[in-house]
Amino acid sequence: MDIKKREPDWVDESNHLVDRNSLKNHTDIYIRQLLTATFDEMVKRNQERTKIREIVSAF
Repeated sequence: MDIKKREPDWVDESNHLVDRNSLKNHTDIYIRQLLTATFDEMVKRNQERTKIREIVSAF
């Protein structure tokens, strides 16, 4: 029987991994990684917006 593995769902530069293949039976881990990755992305975008606002206000 051949098991078809799919590619990881999401990987970012800080090595957060959300992979439905390996976490299928680990819902808590999956949710924690997904929330951590989402929060990290939100913080990164907020920092970028703050930098842009500072640059714009300097002009």
